[in-house]
Amino acid sequence: MKKLALALVCLISVAFLASCDSSKNPEPRISILAEGGCLTGGEVVELNVPYSYGFIVTSSPDTQKDLEKLSIVCGNVSLCDTAISGTLFTYRGEIILTNDDVREIVGSAEIIATVTDVAGQTSTASIKVDINAQTTLEVAEFDWFRLGNTQSGLSEFGLFWESNLKVTHAQIMPLENVRLFKFDSADWTEVTTTIQKAELFNNAIEHQNPLEVYNNVSTSASALYDDVIGTITPDGEQHLIHVTRCSIGEYEPAGYPIHITGEAK
Repeated sequence: MKKLALALVCLISVAFLASCDSSKNPEPRISILAEGGCLTGGEVVELNVPYSYGFIVTSSPDTQKDLEKLSIVCGNVSLCDTAISGTLFTYRGEIILTNDDVREIVGSAEIIATVTDVAGQTSTASIKVDINAQTTLEVAEFDWFRLGNTQSGLSEFGLFWESNLKVTHAQIMPLENVRLFKFDSADWTEVTTTIQKAELFNNAIEHQNPLEVYNNVSTSASALYDDVIGTITPDGEQHLIHVTRCSIGEYEPAGYPIHITGEAK
């Protein structure tokens, strides 16, 4: 009987040790998809250009628990948040990196993927890329025109020209969900790349309250200006605007034609 009791104790001890085997890895596995030109990390990429990327997720080889969810983010933007199943899943996606305020990209970006299995175990992998900071901004001239109730040239910047009745300055206001900021005149010449522009707008977001109206341009006389303003549209596009001149034309039946001109980038 003593030998039998001893044998049982040994069997129980072996079973206990097996159940507490620390060599087992309960977490699911996740790796970067490296095929067909997909980003794998370390690349230098351009803004506003589509890039492919992907991840391969598998269940833990020790537990074989089914997969449950895959989530992918870049900055504060969710790229994927989907339910999955089985023990193997491959995700392929495409990303266009921008200099908008949502991702707050300044020089680099990181795509982070997290997989969760049915047991609640998680694993994470990421793809970090550098953004070409030497992308030079293109400069284009603009002409904001108003005659009576007719206006043109402002909507592409997320702006509209409110009526000038009873006021002597143009009332330039943001459209719905557009943010309008005022910058220093020197910012126009100092900001020449997409990254510098992103830094300028990110700083404005952090330290300024958006303007309700830009009204520095007189509508009673032609004049030169050196004002720098900027807008962020709902899709995240940023416009840096240099107002340089206001020209008042000869009176017409509908009123005085007014041109506010300058450059934008």
